[in-house]
Parts: sequence; structure tokens; C-alpha cells
Amino acid sequence: MPMKPMESKVCRMMLTSRMVLGEEHQKKACEGELEKYMDHCPEWLHPRDDTTNNWMDLDCKMTETIALVRAIGVKYFLIPDDPAMVERAEQVEKVLFSIMNTMVYLINKICFAPNNPEKEFDPVYAQSRFAKKFVSFAKKLDPLLEGPFIMGDTLPIHADYLLYACLCDLKEFLPEPFEKNEYPKINDFMEKFYTYRSPIRRWFQSEESKKGEFIRPAKPHIMTLLPR
Repeated sequence: MPMKPMESKVCRMMLTSRMVLGEEHQKKACEGELEKYMDHCPEWLHPRDDTTNNWMDLDCKMTETIALVRAIGVKYFLIPDDPAMVERAEQVEKVLFSIMNTMVYLINKICFAPNNPEKEFDPVYAQSRFAKKFVSFAKKLDPLLEGPFIMGDTLPIHADYLLYACLCDLKEFLPEPFEKNEYPKINDFMEKFYTYRSPIRRWFQSEESKKGEFIRPAKPHIMTLLPR
């Protein structure tokens, strides 16, 4: 069963940026059309049939989050009008889908086995395995950032919110490239998004923004997938 919109930290961030403030108002905003957010799931994420999902999206969180971000974008006019920018936003989604699922697969299936309690998770080893994948991701993302945001020095679009959320989770898992500023355009994007002069500031000033991951934690969290 898909997650409920209010369960998504990305959703709550986006609603706050649209001046939908407080739990009661946000819950109300999540009723109706946003409850059917999976209707906005892009075709490239549709399962091949009724029994298959993307095998790397172990908990379906990226599929659901991309659909939810699109649904909020439609409701609050965050989808760009320019077809070229719509295409670029989709390319960003695809790059994020790949790297976030690489991270969750590496953490939960390669560097940890939930049916083997004697094998503890080694974050240093996991980070070393992931570092090369991050380099490839950053090279793909760089040309998609007009700077500082996806469309340039303008209003953030729906995919900018998704990008920021994913980068925060990636930074939590692999902080070194961010701390060393190995990819200036990525760091500049995060800084400009965090300090943007819109109501999004209300979100970053809240305690809620500082709690937990946006989409996935930087440690094993899927304990029921591997058969005994």
C-alpha cells in the first residue's frame, strides 16, 4: 500500500513552501486529489504488469515520492510550462531514482543481510562501495543544473524539491564530497535552496525539518525482504 502523503517529509516541506502551515491544514491539503498521487506516476516508472515493481526500488519509496512530488507540483503550479524544462526535470528524476536506489540496495542487500544477525552493518565499507557510484551520479547531474536551480536563477520547480531532499539523504550517508565541495554546482544548489527567499524558510526554521531523513535513512531499514 502506498505511503500516505503526510508520511512524506518531502510533502510536508513542499506544502510549507506553499504557505500550507500546521499539521491540521496540511492534513486537509492531503485529502482528495493528493490521496490519489499515484495517478501522477510517470510512465517510465510503471510496473511491467500487476505483479512486478522496479526491482531496485526495494521499499517503493522513490517511485511513490516522485509521483507525490509531481502531484503536489500540479496542484500548486510548480510544474514548468516549457516542454524542454519538463523534459529536463524528468531527467533529474531518473538520475535521482538511480542513485537513491543504488544507495538503498547497497545498504540493505549488499552490505547488510537482515536474515543474518551476525553480520553487522559496516558504514565505512558501504561508503567506500558507494563513493564511485556517487562520482558517476554527480557527473550526470551537473549539466542538468542550469544554476543554481534546475531552470536557472528562477523559482524552484517541483523537481528542485525532490533534488534537495535526495541530496540531503545522500549527504547523510556520504558526507565527504559535500564537505570537500568536490561538486560546487551541487553545493551551490543546496545552499541557495536552503536560503531561498520564499516561504520555504519557514520549513527550515522548524524543528521538524531537522528530524530524520527525507526519503530513506543512511542505515539498514528493510528487514523483511530476504528469504530465510
